[in-house]
Amino acid sequence: MVPRRLLLVLLFVIALAACSHPPAVKRYELEGRVVAVDPAIRQLTIAHKEIPGYMEAMTMPYVVGEKDSWVFKSIAPGDQVHATLVLSEQAELQDVTFTKGSSAQSDGTSALRIPQPGDEVPDFTLVNQSGKTIHFRQFRGKPLLLTFIYTRCPFPDYCPRLSSNFAQMLQQLQKEPKVFNQAQLLSISVDPENDKPQVLRSYGEHYVARLDPKFAHWEFASGSAEQVRKAANFFGLAYDQKGGQIVHGLVTVLVGKDGKVLKVYSGNDWKPEEVAADYLAAAGV
Repeated sequence: MVPRRLLLVLLFVIALAACSHPPAVKRYELEGRVVAVDPAIRQLTIAHKEIPGYMEAMTMPYVVGEKDSWVFKSIAPGDQVHATLVLSEQAELQDVTFTKGSSAQSDGTSALRIPQPGDEVPDFTLVNQSGKTIHFRQFRGKPLLLTFIYTRCPFPDYCPRLSSNFAQMLQQLQKEPKVFNQAQLLSISVDPENDKPQVLRSYGEHYVARLDPKFAHWEFASGSAEQVRKAANFFGLAYDQKGGQIVHGLVTVLVGKDGKVLKVYSGNDWKPEEVAADYLAAAGV
């Protein structure tokens, strides 16, 4: 008979082995044209061809694996790129090769518009977590920090991380009561079919908790498919629905008091305290 203590040790080892089982890795070949390059976060935005079995032709931002970061020494918009898209805990490009091209080239995919500082934000219309219609013009006079999410997002490093960062950023602003009282954050869902006001409210409550229980400083909104697409296109977010899951990029934008783009944060590596500092500066603190 196995001693009880030894049995417990064996069960612990078995459980540890099960928990440490690596996630399934999938690999897809990707070919396309470089639209934008961001070496700071090792990101390429690529207008790519169809990826059979995974994604239709579209424009998306991708993180380049650390071993392939050498490409940022010379890669530029317009270059033709070939890489392996590796999906495990997160997506990244590996085995990257490219040939010099022209920004005027066309490969049948649509170009993603990257917003620039100084761009005036149109008066988009959406519906918030309370079922109330909101207009972007109502945010004028105070800085606005916005991002794109969807409530069913299954990847911890995507929407949940952005929402957690927003919550931490709001906590940072609490240290400056005058700014916090006028703070404006907005999370826009790219899943209007599912993310109706009631769903957005439930999702938002998980993050705002005691910080903003009345959603006075942080709103969650969506709208019709057309309304959401217009806003996403302007702010440089590509997304598409595939097999019941929404494939999307990550973009967060700081809009100034005058309704013009101040700063664009690509990906999810930005730090809440850094963005809070940018927000305070935009507020004049």
